[in-house]
Amino acid sequence: MKIVLALTDQSFAATKSVGIFNVSLGLARGLAQCPGVEELHILGNSECSEHFKGAPAHVHVHLADKAVPRRFGRIWWDQVGVCNAIRRTGADWAILPKGFPPYFPSLGGTRLACYLHDVNWEYYMGPTAPGDSPFPRHELLYFRNLGIRSLEVADLVLTSTHFNEARYHAYVPQANVAVVGIGFDEPARPAAPHTGRDILFYVSPFPHKLTALGIQRLQAWLAQREDAADIRIHLLGRLPEGTALPSAQWIRHGRMPQEEMERVMHGECRAAAYFSAYEGFGMPPVECLRGGLPCVASDLPPIRENIPARYLFDNASEESFIRTLNAVYDNPGTADTPTYPTWGEVAARCVAAMRKA
Repeated sequence: MKIVLALTDQSFAATKSVGIFNVSLGLARGLAQCPGVEELHILGNSECSEHFKGAPAHVHVHLADKAVPRRFGRIWWDQVGVCNAIRRTGADWAILPKGFPPYFPSLGGTRLACYLHDVNWEYYMGPTAPGDSPFPRHELLYFRNLGIRSLEVADLVLTSTHFNEARYHAYVPQANVAVVGIGFDEPARPAAPHTGRDILFYVSPFPHKLTALGIQRLQAWLAQREDAADIRIHLLGRLPEGTALPSAQWIRHGRMPQEEMERVMHGECRAAAYFSAYEGFGMPPVECLRGGLPCVASDLPPIRENIPARYLFDNASEESFIRTLNAVYDNPGTADTPTYPTWGEVAARCVAAMRKA
């Protein structure tokens, strides 16, 4: 099978999601090693091409001849330029790892697979949407229309959870969807008891990440503990603008280098907390468990698919959160680490789904 993977718009500077960037690179690595792939063509830019130095001879990286376009230039590239580049490869299949195809894809004899990750716009446009969406309505409409369009025109839709599959079929019942998961190439951290006393708390400026609720719940948890004075809360990520922290026990880190992250997670923390009102997969709790750190998380369907039930709490219940965190915190054993696929296994699932489509 001859496959082309379009990474030309996958850039830390041009994408809102570093997670999708890393997932796209992981899929590329898996496809490069997949026995069923005779040729792999990667449409890349100068940034992502660095990740494919020393790739096998059947892997061909095609560089875009300019930087990632912006504004209307970006739309022109997404709608026309990518199609032209795909047609030139003559591949059997084209995979778009961000999931959004052109409105009128013209790929010649190449079939289209879209790797869709969620329907995030549902949260911001549905009947219970918050009134403080950080995204302009025209942008939400653009991505909503592209998402539904991908379900309608793709020969195959790849995704990571059965929750996503159900949401896609709610919009386009005839969509051909294959749940292939998300892979991990690095081995899980060996299990070891946690001796630290602190909490790692994932925060975000986006409303669906429920940062304000997390601060409220963690402060309530501290208030009922006799040892609260010895516990610090490490905030990982960006806070919503204007957020006030309860005390000096709350430490802001932002995005940490990996070495510092390891030190905080394994030298100072006993558990992590992840709040969310909407997910397509829920990567941070999984990464915590793979790193050997127990993580309590909002009980959402896609998160429920990927981490053990004992770590889940009800967003609506303060008592549920406190009970769940206490059960983990007061029994500092090792994290339960489910088995997750490698990127090679995910790539093999993708190829199998393409052969079946």
